[in-house]
Amino acid sequence: MSEDIYNNVIRAESLGMELMVDIYELADSVIDHDFRTETDFNINTHQQLQYPDGWIYYQLSFYYLSSELKSWNESRRYCTERGADLVIINNREEQDFVRKISKGESVWIGLSDSDEEGTWKWVDSIKLTSGFWSAGEPNDHKGNEDCVITGSWLFSSGWADYPCNNAFKWACEKSILK
Repeated sequence: MSEDIYNNVIRAESLGMELMVDIYELADSVIDHDFRTETDFNINTHQQLQYPDGWIYYQLSFYYLSSELKSWNESRRYCTERGADLVIINNREEQDFVRKISKGESVWIGLSDSDEEGTWKWVDSIKLTSGFWSAGEPNDHKGNEDCVITGSWLFSSGWADYPCNNAFKWACEKSILK
């Protein structure tokens, strides 16, 4: 992700100013202007802005949705090598946002019970207190489902536990506040 873009956003947020980004400054590297730059998912939140390198700014975080498939651990490694981690879904707005950018495809999120069966923790080690599980989930099918996907039309866009070695797309998140 471009450090100049990231630094400018940190500066704007830390000064308490309303974030205003002139996307046309990047026009020389933009092939198609239809990359969701003007979609407002919620009138009370920040506007979603996508940058040419694929990162999307929304509600004080940058998000990246992969186009390839990897296991949960490989997906997490991809995120951490870029200063991010798999997405932590904090509320319904963020769940809906991830669902929208994934366009109904299944994506890994940063939730697992790999350390202790039935104790779901986010990648920051915080225990899950509430979530968006699909009906019948989590079910630990065949005793081998320790990682979580979201976005699949099969699960009404809720969460489902899956074997961590399965290959799915993934969503990274990097907060500008950390």
